[in-house]
Amino acid sequence: MKTKAWFHAQIRWALLDDKRGLQSWEESAYIFQSENHETAFQQALAMGQYQQGISKEGRRLIARRLAEIVSLDYCGVNPSEFPLSPASTRKATEHLPYDHNFDPESSFPPPGF
Repeated sequence: MKTKAWFHAQIRWALLDDKRGLQSWEESAYIFQSENHETAFQQALAMGQYQQGISKEGRRLIARRLAEIVSLDYCGVNPSEFPLSPASTRKATEHLPYDHNFDPESSFPPPGF
């Protein structure tokens, strides 16, 4: 059996309003075990996709879509601590339409050690 190492992923979602487009960005950190950087990236994508969804606020639809894996860091087999940043939300400064297609699979971050 292969020993799994710990990884830290910073994942970003876009919050899109069906009338006005991109409203804000959300980020969260995840700590998990994986066999290598490639499988850790696939796990981070799966976690981000799991958190996607659409909600209704009044007459508007708000979509939460996975935008990218911001960072993916190797923490080791037995780390003494984990780098965690708090979940955050920030207002969007750019304009993207509601139906914008993100490509998080192409956001493969280089290994951080």
